Amino acid sequence: MILATTRCEDLRIHSTETPGEHIHLRKKYAGETPASPGKAILFVHGATYPGAMFDVAGSSWLDHAVADGYAAYALDVRGYGASTRPAALDAPPRDNKPFARAESAVADITDCVATIRERTGVETIDIVGWSWGTMTSGMYAASQPGSINRLVLFAPVYCCHRADRIAGLADRDDPSQLRMLGAYRTENIDDASTRWNSEITAADPDDWRDPAILEAWFTAMLKNEPGDAVRAPNGVLVDLWEAFNERPRYDAGAIKVPTLVIRGSADATAIRADGLTLFDALGSEHKQYVEIAHTTHFALLERRAPQLFESVSRFLSGSQK
Repeated sequence: MILATTRCEDLRIHSTETPGEHIHLRKKYAGETPASPGKAILFVHGATYPGAMFDVAGSSWLDHAVADGYAAYALDVRGYGASTRPAALDAPPRDNKPFARAESAVADITDCVATIRERTGVETIDIVGWSWGTMTSGMYAASQPGSINRLVLFAPVYCCHRADRIAGLADRDDPSQLRMLGAYRTENIDDASTRWNSEITAADPDDWRDPAILEAWFTAMLKNEPGDAVRAPNGVLVDLWEAFNERPRYDAGAIKVPTLVIRGSADATAIRADGLTLFDALGSEHKQYVEIAHTTHFALLERRAPQLFESVSRFLSGSQK
């Protein structure tokens, strides 16, 4: 049940990696004041879309976490959403190189975790990463385990040969090399809908996805854009090139905290083989692998999102090991 009194607080965190830059951190909480409920959770977004992904009206994972008793947070990695957006985003993409690699995202996660721990007084927090966010939160968990209670890797991209994805990123003259990439790419609502629909196996996409959610999601993201498209940094494509060529960006064996690997059964980005490779590689004594039927890479915004949320809630509560 979502609490009717859920409220929002937007925080501006100073970057320790790049002084003068800031990280946007959204907090959702219950009640009239943002008092600490005694536990906290951080959601980490993926490659193209900012933290608004987790707080879409009608399918807000943040609200669900608040109902579970959390102080719930979602960050925008620098280069995304309401965080510092470099000047490269205001120039043609070809004029600058890719930026916002996984290492910078990990620095932002580190700053946000430190802020959350200070504000809430909790020693460890739960982290949920989605898509590329599993790479960055996994990298963080492998290097700084003492600040994490439990880790959820939702729709993970880890280390799996993907000939189709490699072909889309390879240089035409030398397919063994990544092609020249500009600083960023853009995606409008039609592009996003087409990508989403490509994974839906139902005859009518509306059977899996409420059209109103699509509109609400994109409207929320465009609040931090000058036009009708999301601008996404291309540093992630360099990270994905490595993963698709079976060169993982982090050592999953170094992750020792309880970890859940979870994906939608129809997800064409985070495929089953990659999810199982990650699961087998994890160094966690307590780990689970779960699939949600009839869902895609965007399961958190689909009609079966409650099943995803509840599966994660059960794991985080410690009722399943």
